[in-house]
Amino acid sequence: MQKLNGLRFLTFLLLIAGTAVTADGQRGHQSRIKWEKERLAPGLVLKSADAVSGDSLPQNLNILVVNTRMRDISVVYNPHKGRRLAGVQAEEEGAIAAVNAGFFNASGGSVTYLRTAGTISDSDTAAAWPRNQNLNGALMVSLSGEVSIIRRMTNEWFDNHDEYKDILVTGPILAEEGVASDLPNTSLVTARHPRTAVGKAGRRKVILLTADGRSENAAGLTLHQLAGLMLYLRCSEALNLDGGGSTTMWVKGRPFGGVINMPSDNKRFDHEGARAVSSVVVVR
Repeated sequence: MQKLNGLRFLTFLLLIAGTAVTADGQRGHQSRIKWEKERLAPGLVLKSADAVSGDSLPQNLNILVVNTRMRDISVVYNPHKGRRLAGVQAEEEGAIAAVNAGFFNASGGSVTYLRTAGTISDSDTAAAWPRNQNLNGALMVSLSGEVSIIRRMTNEWFDNHDEYKDILVTGPILAEEGVASDLPNTSLVTARHPRTAVGKAGRRKVILLTADGRSENAAGLTLHQLAGLMLYLRCSEALNLDGGGSTTMWVKGRPFGGVINMPSDNKRFDHEGARAVSSVVVVR
């Protein structure tokens, strides 16, 4: 891991007014992003911002701030039903908000280790879930509802820790113990794409983030920039989820089928481009 210094922060800090942030002012300036805030329910806040990045490119950001003392976070996956819209899966689970979750293949099967509600729906074999340098982390939810982000362990280790009802291997890990992680030099990392991420900002505060992209209205982020943004949002641990055309944030009862962000799968900057996905992170 490496410390995220002030200059690196300047490459991603999202400032609507274009005001420069000094190296010693890298934290505590979240107010410079002009967030629109809405309390969706006790323990759940939606924040949205149309911002400009440090390189003057536009960004469209949405975050869900979840207090897990008041709300439940779960990973939802049903391989028998294949790929479906995030909102459809979330509605079935009685959720009030959701984002897309893990990486998947064309048929909708998970390409990583995935346990939901204490059950593995796919065969637990190394052949089913091969190791990948990008997929080096895990999102875990305990039986008591506490969310953890850790380095990927072996399948056997996950199998033997049944105190976690949900385990999703994904990645890369973006931040650990408040510092940016060393990221692999892969196209997933270095190219700008729409992004979805999850972070821990305290023991019981979870951030779910979407950053749109592939549009003149939203440039998208590299994973270095995404790591910086998650640290800026005071996440001590952060983890990349599936992104690109899969990036979706959903809120129950909202227009456009509940889609809050501007998914890119239809190649237009609107709410209509949501992709059918394999798994979702839901908030109840």
